[in-house]
Amino acid sequence: MPLPDAFTSLLAEPAFWPVYLFEGEDAGPYEDDDRDPVRAELGAGGAHRLVLDVDLGPESVELGLAAPGEEEPAELGWDDRAHFHPHVMSWAELDLLARAFALHDPELRHPGPVLALLARFAFLTGDDDPDGIVPYVDAAFAAVRPRTGRGVRPDTRDWFEARDLRDEPVEWTPAGPGGVPAVVAGEDSSVYSLRTADGEFPFAAWAALLAEAEATVAAAVRHPALADPAVREALKRATARGGHRAAAPLADALRAAGYTHPVLLRALADPAARAEAAWAVATLAGLPTGTVAKRWFGRSPLAEVSSWTLELRLETRDRVVAVAEALDGALRKARLGEAEIAGSGGGHRILDVLVRDDLARGLTLVAQALADHELTPVARLHHSGTPHERIELPAV
Repeated sequence: MPLPDAFTSLLAEPAFWPVYLFEGEDAGPYEDDDRDPVRAELGAGGAHRLVLDVDLGPESVELGLAAPGEEEPAELGWDDRAHFHPHVMSWAELDLLARAFALHDPELRHPGPVLALLARFAFLTGDDDPDGIVPYVDAAFAAVRPRTGRGVRPDTRDWFEARDLRDEPVEWTPAGPGGVPAVVAGEDSSVYSLRTADGEFPFAAWAALLAEAEATVAAAVRHPALADPAVREALKRATARGGHRAAAPLADALRAAGYTHPVLLRALADPAARAEAAWAVATLAGLPTGTVAKRWFGRSPLAEVSSWTLELRLETRDRVVAVAEALDGALRKARLGEAEIAGSGGGHRILDVLVRDDLARGLTLVAQALADHELTPVARLHHSGTPHERIELPAV
């Protein structure tokens, strides 16, 4: 089913994506918005539907699952600025669902709005390879937020850093309730999920939704044209390194052999982005979509990036807003990260600081902002994660 008109109109508003992705400190123009939450329902070809509710005023995004016989969608997870539980699905599950949604409804092109909306509910663990993932996320954000310039988009990197748990004590059980894995998170992990073995996640309904998606994908490639020698040869070329140049010829070969699925043919012959053709080729070849993306796009720029999340504790309440604004502006201007006030207690305030790529330069900016506001004596900087080591600030 297509996105409802109210939801599509919302996506086109200039302020929507910055607020939806929590890029600012508040809800901006939606802060006093009294409109009802906007809902989108996404079906993969069966009786189950993902239900996305967006309420921009309080900046709340909820994901549910509607199942036959149930009056209300079951809660899968939610994201906000307070007590979030956004870790709902693996990347492989999101990729499967996004392809099935697109195959079921030609209006929901993939990668596009659906992937950009749902990416916040997926997270990376263990064996996930950014080389086969980042091109799709980048293309999804490019589809809804066009910009000039080259390289990985800032919103793609923000997503990657927020959802990259590959180095944390997180894994999936081989087979959890309902036949799909549950999340097993170590004591020091950053996982916030209902999808634990003893949680309230609707495992059986989720398994049914994934089965419907798998059936939709399988039906799209269950055609005698795929056994045609010319198609097989064209598909071999398209799945190789540099195979994006063979996508349109593959579409021609499929048509000549009598293949008619409009979504896959369009993705090959007239893709909105190279990543759209990549998933079509992978689907036709029966390969994981990341396999083709890695061959077509090569090494991801995000595969080797570094970032540090820091906690700046100020034993005062004076001039904290000023130093937070100054530090955030300096980090953003240098394209090194960002800073924001995260909390308080007693007589202290805490700033969350993100530094990217160059920790030494970022620490210099922290030290300079503190010195400019005469707060160096009351400041303590630590790594946010375990073991919460203290960081000495450089002299400025």
